Amino acid sequence: MPSTKPKIVIRTTEEIINKLDSIAEKNNRSRSNMAEEIIKQYIKDWESKNGTIKENLSISKIG
Repeated sequence: MPSTKPKIVIRTTEEIINKLDSIAEKNNRSRSNMAEEIIKQYIKDWESKNGTIKENLSISKIG
């Protein structure tokens, strides 16, 4: 069954995709799920240094 979660698309290199796939495989995750976990961790780290991001702000207003 397809996910109902919102979708993002990125453009990147084959090297980055291959490395992401390798990390995902080692963690028994799909590429998409691993990318989500990496993004979550980055946001957590960013917020610990810069403060909580309010959900309604666009990235252009905080970055």
